[in-house]
Amino acid sequence: MRLNNLLIYFLIGFLIGCSDNKLHHGKDYIFGTLIDIKIYGESKVNAEKVSDEIFTEFHRLHKLLHPWEKSLITDINNAISKNKSISINNDEIIKILTDVQRLETQTQNLFNPSIGKLIKLWGFHSNDYNRKTIPNEEIIQKLVSSNPSMQSIIIKNGILKSNNKNVQIDLGGYAKGYALDQAKKILKNNNVKNALINIGGNILAFGKYDERDWVVGIQNPRKPNILATIALKPGWAIGTSGDYQRYIMVDNKRFSHLINPKTGYPERKTQSATILLPPSEDSGTLSDVFSKPLFIISKKNKVNMATLLNINYFLIIMDDDSILLSKSLNKEINWEDDIDKKNITIF
Repeated sequence: MRLNNLLIYFLIGFLIGCSDNKLHHGKDYIFGTLIDIKIYGESKVNAEKVSDEIFTEFHRLHKLLHPWEKSLITDINNAISKNKSISINNDEIIKILTDVQRLETQTQNLFNPSIGKLIKLWGFHSNDYNRKTIPNEEIIQKLVSSNPSMQSIIIKNGILKSNNKNVQIDLGGYAKGYALDQAKKILKNNNVKNALINIGGNILAFGKYDERDWVVGIQNPRKPNILATIALKPGWAIGTSGDYQRYIMVDNKRFSHLINPKTGYPERKTQSATILLPPSEDSGTLSDVFSKPLFIISKKNKVNMATLLNINYFLIIMDDDSILLSKSLNKEINWEDDIDKKNITIF
């Protein structure tokens, strides 16, 4: 994890009261990111038990969904690459893939988990992304023109197949949000009333911290400090897609892992897109997924995309440091940095 992410992580911990002896902390490193679980008001024994149960679930999902280590997803990708069908005896995976197909269509294909070959080509199928050159343009265009899409995957009677050999599933833009929703179920099943789950910036508020809402920070994409804070109401989720966590530098230009499926290139005119979503069964998943199209789509279409996806709370920082902010979020946000208000446009 990059230094600025670590600094923000500790700052967020400070904001919500690290020294409170009623606050249990659990930490682990899963999904290629730092995970923090905070449980408030429970006994130490119960808090540790629930925290361990959540981490165990996260490790299970990591092994199930990982896009390049040995997993059921890599087995599926291997079968597709050989133009073979594969038997899927896992109802959860079938449900996830069906859900992902729906979300791809809903986001006008800007959330497209079938572009794993493009992600690998850019060097992001690794925890050590240090590529120094841009991939060959002909190869990029060949992959794009092959039109990889989750819609080409057919699942019938437990048998999965695809007629597009360039489809390679990568659920990196889905798994963390899905994990949040699974954690929510575990908290409910254990009658935990108050908790905050943070998976590398994808955060779910469960209940409150004492009598106050949980307070979280939004990172400044270009500085190692918090840009603003937000009080998360019970059940709300927040998700951010940014170019400051996983990226390469080529000729002093930043290329992040957030690739536009329609061009094959990383989107370079957006620094970050943060969204807040109200409580729902899949609010964690959607907070992870919906920040991607809002990041990738052109500036002139970002607000329209937010409307299409029913996102009423958003903050988008462009490459020129201008900020697009929704009216709803403007009422909730507390700026922590020296912000030039002239750079903010409210919608």
